[in-house]
Amino acid sequence: MKSTNISTESLFDLFQSRRTCYQFLDKDDVPVDDTKINICLQSAIWAPNHKLTQPWRFWVIGEKAKVKFADIYADNRAQKKSLLEACCYDKFYKSAYDKFMAIPKVILVGQQRSKCKITQKEDYAACACAIQNFQLMAWQQSLGVQWSTGPIISDSRTYKELPIEFAEIELIGALYIGNIDDQCMGNVAPKRKTLEEVTVYLD
Repeated sequence: MKSTNISTESLFDLFQSRRTCYQFLDKDDVPVDDTKINICLQSAIWAPNHKLTQPWRFWVIGEKAKVKFADIYADNRAQKKSLLEACCYDKFYKSAYDKFMAIPKVILVGQQRSKCKITQKEDYAACACAIQNFQLMAWQQSLGVQWSTGPIISDSRTYKELPIEFAEIELIGALYIGNIDDQCMGNVAPKRKTLEEVTVYLD
């Protein structure tokens, strides 16, 4: 069995310190190193998965491609907000478009769909593990990640741009990634239930 040099304390500290980040350092001033992204992706594909189905699929969105996805993202956000303020679609659209374009790196994550419902559930769990691997490795490299399940991943236009068919691959997340802002680093850990509250020991 291969041993590891990572101490129990260091690994536990990594688990405890990771945060979801919504603010990143400016992508032009502090660009995200593509080597770090590839290390995160390599970490993701070592997640546990039933029967080695390896159901995860990743799309790393470049700056040119991001323009098309920014339009889809902004349209969804603007349509939702303009239900309350119908006159303000353009304002909401521009704000959302600029917000998406400011995200340093965007990766879409998909799950290869199985015809078996049990395998589908197992594969979703595997993909979630892959995303957690990605997030932990990102945090270790001072990169913040937000795992979003917003409407961009269910929009038919997104599938068309990739291009993929829903019957074959289902998008399960958009990862928004960037160098960590001090605001994210300073986030107080959300209160967790105690181990005693969620654990039952049976003799």
